[in-house]
Amino acid sequence: MSLKKKRTFDELVSENRQQILKDRSLMDKIEKQLELKRKPIQKEVQ
Repeated sequence: MSLKKKRTFDELVSENRQQILKDRSLMDKIEKQLELKRKPIQKEVQ
């Protein structure tokens, strides 16, 4: 029982880690898009 529980926990940790990496890459993409949108606006202001 204990081993099964531990393995399940390890699987959850692994899935969680993968989700975090996906979220991080998504955030990176969003940040890049925001930067691209912000640059033309800054040029107009100057």
